[in-house]
Amino acid sequence: MQLHLTTGTITYMEGIKQKHPEVHIGAMGQDAMLYYEDDSKDSIFSSRHSYTVDHSDGDLGENNATSVHFIPIAENKTGVMLGHLSDLNEKLQKVNGVMSYRIGKSVNDESYAVLIQWAAASTYNDFKETDDYRNYLSTEALKKFRTAESLFHQSISTKFFLPMKDNEENTEDPEQEF
Repeated sequence: MQLHLTTGTITYMEGIKQKHPEVHIGAMGQDAMLYYEDDSKDSIFSSRHSYTVDHSDGDLGENNATSVHFIPIAENKTGVMLGHLSDLNEKLQKVNGVMSYRIGKSVNDESYAVLIQWAAASTYNDFKETDDYRNYLSTEALKKFRTAESLFHQSISTKFFLPMKDNEENTEDPEQEF
């Protein structure tokens, strides 16, 4: 199974979603992400990230808050990263508030993505305070998979998106935090 992602402005992403109703959308402010799964390594997105899914649980949808952790690694760290992500897979099965997740390796380069859908934004915030987050997805935990050479490439990053209806409400209430 392949997971395909693309990001851009909410206006542009909504236009693509209208042409492809099978894709899911999430947004945070004016930033948005489209994503879907299928069996093809080719994506309908022209600018995209595609991942071969190694671990998964639950059904993806667009009615949940979604975090995406992008993890570039050094080529010689693939074996240890696979073990790390396998352990993360076991931990995620027990994390309160996780509705579904996908863990996969990029088809284009030496990087991984962990997409997690949450029952609510607050459950993600709670997760960030746990040892599981600190040990598996924090920047500190993931630095050990980098080398001096890989530091000049893509950086470790996390993006967080809300369901469209929640994003619209969040845009109206700037005091709300995630």
